[in-house]
Amino acid sequence: MKKLLTAFLILTAFCFAKCEKDKPDFNGLPAATQQGKNTLGFMLNSQPWTPQGFNGTANLSIDFDPGFNNGVVGIAAYRITTSNNREYFGLGIKDSLNFLTPPFTINLSNQSLYKLRFENNNCSLFSSDSDTQANGQLTITKLDRTNRIISGTFNATLSKAGCSTIQITDGRFDMKF
Repeated sequence: MKKLLTAFLILTAFCFAKCEKDKPDFNGLPAATQQGKNTLGFMLNSQPWTPQGFNGTANLSIDFDPGFNNGVVGIAAYRITTSNNREYFGLGIKDSLNFLTPPFTINLSNQSLYKLRFENNNCSLFSSDSDTQANGQLTITKLDRTNRIISGTFNATLSKAGCSTIQITDGRFDMKF
């Protein structure tokens, strides 16, 4: 009976530990996992940003094509708030993904392999546009072609004349492709 009780307590402890891991971070973002949980989140100007709302299409999607430009990936998300404010986010690697082995980091600039877009009702900022100032980093922490999982972290600052500066920190994604 004592062994059964001990086994039950250990199993219960593991179950609660698992549940705790899957909870969002203290800041409201999804946990930074590497299991293909189809999550994305970041701090946008110190406020949590995650996909939300429905406009007829999924609010989070991925496109992975190893045969185009030596391997590309794109993640797109949107958020529609209760005040009907619409924000669109995209990040991707536009070339050479097949030649990189995780973990690897790519710096963001107007000419880099890492591209980032943020658009809201007022402005559209795209890292490859010549009038947008862009800097940041994208780290791919996992690229598992067998189980079709890509995970990573990112941060960025985007700015251009006439638009508010976009500061993205603590970015993370964990997607199945």
